Amino acid sequence: MTTFRNVCLIPAKAASTRLKKKNILTIKEKELIYYPIHAARESKLFGEDIFVSTESEEIREIALRYRAKSPYLREERLAHDPFGVVDVALDFFEKIPLYKNHDNICILLSTFPMILKEDIERSFEIFTEGNHKCLMSVSETDHNALRSVFVREKTIRPLFSDKIFKKSQELEKTYRVNGAVAVIDIKEFLESKSYYIFPVAAYVMPRERSIDIDTEFDYRLAKLLMEHQDYFASGS
Repeated sequence: MTTFRNVCLIPAKAASTRLKKKNILTIKEKELIYYPIHAARESKLFGEDIFVSTESEEIREIALRYRAKSPYLREERLAHDPFGVVDVALDFFEKIPLYKNHDNICILLSTFPMILKEDIERSFEIFTEGNHKCLMSVSETDHNALRSVFVREKTIRPLFSDKIFKKSQELEKTYRVNGAVAVIDIKEFLESKSYYIFPVAAYVMPRERSIDIDTEFDYRLAKLLMEHQDYFASGS
């Protein structure tokens, strides 16, 4: 695993809409962006090649304080729709083309403060052992998706009419791509300009660490859990 040249990229925009400046909200006296940086450093998979991409000088200064690299401020437009993580990663390779010659890029989202180094390490183990080109972290859905329904004109319409009457334990488990970790072969990524390079390998991330902070409720929940459990050491 350590024979590969890996680079880690953490996108962190200031222009979040639902929850203002969510990337630098604090939990246990650390900004959210600290946690993926810390997990990446602890994994020892990237050496010093851990980068934060942001349009914000404030976020950049915080990232540097936590010993990530942030050598440029990206264009403001990349913080708004229709641009997404893929565009940010492509921009990274244009800004620092040296890394086009590396093997793999790992994209971590700063809105997953409960991520551990084990999540990154296990993702790379699955990725390399299976000789995959792309891996995404997933987590089990809270309720089996095969029993999901549409609501149209105030009435329910099952997505799968043959599954709606079955008990959850009778159905195959369903998962969702949670966005916490993506590992991608750089050459394939630059050619496809997508991180869905099928077949996509899966790392099943524990649900208790899969909280993605997008709303005030998400933030309060993660804060409550983390401040009542010793997830991380106070140092580093």
